[in-house]
Amino acid sequence: MAYDLVTVSAILCEIMRKELDKPLDKPADFTGPYASGDTPITVNIAAKLGAKTAVIGSVGPDPFGKCFKAQMVSSGVDVSMVKDIPGASTGCAFVCYYSDGSRDFLYHSRHAAAGMTHAEDLDMEKLQGTKWFHLTGYNMSVSKSLQETCYRIVDELPEGSRISFDPNIRPESLSVEEVRELCRPVIEKASIIFPSKTEAALFTGCATDEEGCRLWADQGKLVVLKNGSEGCIIYQGNEKIPVPSFQVEEVDPTGAGDTFCGAFLTALIEGKPLSECGRFACAAGAMSVRKQGPMEGAPSRAELEAFLKAHS
Repeated sequence: MAYDLVTVSAILCEIMRKELDKPLDKPADFTGPYASGDTPITVNIAAKLGAKTAVIGSVGPDPFGKCFKAQMVSSGVDVSMVKDIPGASTGCAFVCYYSDGSRDFLYHSRHAAAGMTHAEDLDMEKLQGTKWFHLTGYNMSVSKSLQETCYRIVDELPEGSRISFDPNIRPESLSVEEVRELCRPVIEKASIIFPSKTEAALFTGCATDEEGCRLWADQGKLVVLKNGSEGCIIYQGNEKIPVPSFQVEEVDPTGAGDTFCGAFLTALIEGKPLSECGRFACAAGAMSVRKQGPMEGAPSRAELEAFLKAHS
């Protein structure tokens, strides 16, 4: 059976501070590891909601690699295209949160197994029939080999497959200008773009996100602007659809936007109207922040539908 959603990832495990305002250059307690990576979070929620998903990437033959695979398998994600790299360590990220809502990340990915996926590792025959490939700017910025892996998917896109793209700019990796140039071939082929605040303006060179989103929409793309606690705005052609979010008690915001993408794509695959896709995704994103860990709060299908019913 063909996949609904496949992604390429710089696979990570995440270790985070237990308390706020504990910078990474000072001794303090951590919690984790938690399976992570932006696009694994996306396919994780999609699988939990019923989509057939897979992740492509690399881990080390170590406990963090086992942690990642166990999380994916428990959610129903196919890990048969996750390669073990002998002698390499699984990528990891350390994160701390501050009272003002900001975060600091420290990545060990470029020279870890996370950055060692190569274009020749792709089994394009196995990927025939895939409905959506979800790619991000962050993964393309990790290593030259990951960039080339994403480019191969774009260049050899199976018939009937489409590209979903989340810019996901990480200033810890490359500058905006460098990421913009790296991502240009993917953006050109993308059918859906999921920018966060400021990214539509930055990637298009427009003065505002509104102008940037409309520019992409005029090019025939479906654009879903993620506005965090404010919900999202969907742009298609001349249509603009604002969708409000849900008020919840936030514990850990990491991965909410990636969860949003996975839920939105799942709803779209199921043929739901765009406004309903947005509501479905906003609910999943809101639910995901209620537990510590980037995938720990991802709801099951039954939990998400109960949440939506309760907030109808």
